[in-house]
Formats: sequence, structure tokens, C-alpha cells
Amino acid sequence: MKSVTRKALLAVLGVFAFAAFCGSSLGDVVVNEVELGPPNNGTIWVELYNTGENAVDLTGWTIKVENKPWVGPIALSGSIEPKGFLVAEGKPSWVTNGNGTVYLLDAQGTVLDKTPEINDDRQNDFSYGRLPDGKNTNTKADFLYMKASKGQPNRLY
Repeated sequence: MKSVTRKALLAVLGVFAFAAFCGSSLGDVVVNEVELGPPNNGTIWVELYNTGENAVDLTGWTIKVENKPWVGPIALSGSIEPKGFLVAEGKPSWVTNGNGTVYLLDAQGTVLDKTPEINDDRQNDFSYGRLPDGKNTNTKADFLYMKASKGQPNRLY
């Protein structure tokens, strides 16, 4: 009987340890800044930020830019360092009206993060970003319209 109880306890602890490991390595990356209306007919871009203490492998992950009915996927690879930024560029041929929602999906297609609907049709040097970097309350208030800081910490000027 003691052997069964010990095995059950170890199994439960193993599940909790696995869940903690997966949660910390998958949930730490957020969409940090988005440029859907770049100046001079530039390419749209999405900046990711790793809020965690460990590098995260992005192999198989995807960013999906959705500007209905148009959808643009950006395949990711490599890793993002702790407290690090990674910028993913759209294709130069993509033309959007500056409106849309950006999704971050893991290798299984699970949505890990998404922006609110963004309206950036001004084609200037401003973008929508989280302030401070990585702020994630799952509300529209996480994103501010600010001077673009592609690949760098966000700040108000």
C-alpha cells in the first residue's frame, strides 16, 4: 500500500513540476510592439519580448497578423533571450490598411498572446507598444501609441 501511495505522490509532483516548467517557458514571451503602418511604404514588423528568466526556443512558433480578410503569417525560429527582444518582419509585398490584430502562436497553434485591434493608418514613426515592456494585464491599456522603438526598450519621449 505504501508503494502505491508513494508512486501516486511522485506522479502528482511530476505533473506539477512539468506544468511549472512548461508554463514558465511558454508564457514568458509577449507581443511587445507592433508597426502595421510603417512610414515610406516600409515593411510591417512585430517585436516580441521575453519577460522570463530563461531563453525560450521559438522553433515552430508563428506570428499571425490579421487584417480581415487578409492574414499574414510570420514563421519564427531560434530563441529569444531572457529580457530580450526579437523583431519579426513581414513580407515587403504585404499591404495593409494599418488595422488588425496580431497573434503569437506556439508550435502547436495555441494562442499565447494577442494584441487588441490596432488602428495605425498614419504611416509615420509611431507604433503600438507595451509600456513598460512586457506589461500584460490582457487589456487594451497594455498598449500605447508611441514613438517606435524597434528592437529596443519602449519609452515615451
